[in-house]
Amino acid sequence: MLNIERIELVPVAVPRETGVINQHVIVRIEAAGGAIGYGEMSDLSHVPMYQFDLPELERSLNELLVGDEVHNLSLIEDKLQRFYPDEGHVYSRSGLVRQGIDLALHDLLARYEGKPVYTLLGGKLRDRFKVCYPIFRMRFPDQVPAVLDGVQAKLEQGFDLFRVYVGANPVVDELFLSQFAERFGGRASIKSLDFSNLLDWRRAWQQTKRLSQLVDFMMVESPAPRNDLSGLAEFRRRSSWPISEHVYHLQHGWQLLRSSSVDILNISPYVLGGLRACLRVAALAEAANASVLIGTTQELNLGTAAVAHLGAVLRVLDYPCDSTGPMLYTQDVTKDRIRYEAGFLVVPDKPGLGVDVDEERLREMRNKARWTFGVDLTGIVDRTTPSSPEEKGAAGK
Repeated sequence: MLNIERIELVPVAVPRETGVINQHVIVRIEAAGGAIGYGEMSDLSHVPMYQFDLPELERSLNELLVGDEVHNLSLIEDKLQRFYPDEGHVYSRSGLVRQGIDLALHDLLARYEGKPVYTLLGGKLRDRFKVCYPIFRMRFPDQVPAVLDGVQAKLEQGFDLFRVYVGANPVVDELFLSQFAERFGGRASIKSLDFSNLLDWRRAWQQTKRLSQLVDFMMVESPAPRNDLSGLAEFRRRSSWPISEHVYHLQHGWQLLRSSSVDILNISPYVLGGLRACLRVAALAEAANASVLIGTTQELNLGTAAVAHLGAVLRVLDYPCDSTGPMLYTQDVTKDRIRYEAGFLVVPDKPGLGVDVDEERLREMRNKARWTFGVDLTGIVDRTTPSSPEEKGAAGK
């Protein structure tokens, strides 16, 4: 019997190339016979503004799951769903708990059987899929030149598709996209305008129309406040572009489709609570003849490897996905990095998730789980640091 013997939670603080520092929790599960699997609770540096009491969470998870047989994934998932139920928003802490355990169990079981995780999910339909690189929201005109230079650098690394966060400053959005089109026309493309639920649907619609005169893009993401299904539907009725929204849980996915609010379900293990939950939501989309893409909170290599295995098996995956976290972070806990080739995420073929944790580096990177963004709410939403003296002063208040 492959029973769970111990669960360990290791907090790490990992800097991004943009200068921000993000909190993650690495999950280590030990089972009978020395079997080990690793998972990840990805990017806790989001609102709500608190961190886990990790010693207490670790104690509770051990009490709940130690002794369970690893092959009983459905039983374990049901337990986790009951004790850490859906919270109904995109940065659900309970979803992260379920994500971390789910990924570690799949990694452990696949390593034990000497197979890649995608074999546990039914076998792969593709060995790679297209991804886009994020262009984080800009607030001031003087940010634009450096971001354009960053686009050039990513082009040289093989990334030619970009997701642009918009909505904070329409003037800066227009300045950036006009210069993007002028400088990179024919060499780089825009996957989406991502409003991140910042604006009401009317303002998002007005900005979309203006920005569409500057560049082409494939879709519009989150152009209404969270849970405003009627606003999202109003935007979609007017739009010639497909509309995407994050799915918070299975019932939310059904509500988005039933209300005709979206064309694309944005699914993520960090929101939905693991790989198996994502497969159920993807089946909803397939039944409704809707589309699917895999979103991101910019996971580390462990979380991104899990996304790669998910993307390998989905029957519906008809838009580029978002997972480029390993290219954003300047450190990681793994010995090797997930591979990208010509803007595609390559599915690992090694046993488990396909990336190996460096135990020594994990111990070195161990950090207290703490909030790193202060009260700079715009920075939290935009994943950026203040860029002007006035803004830095305001963020520190």
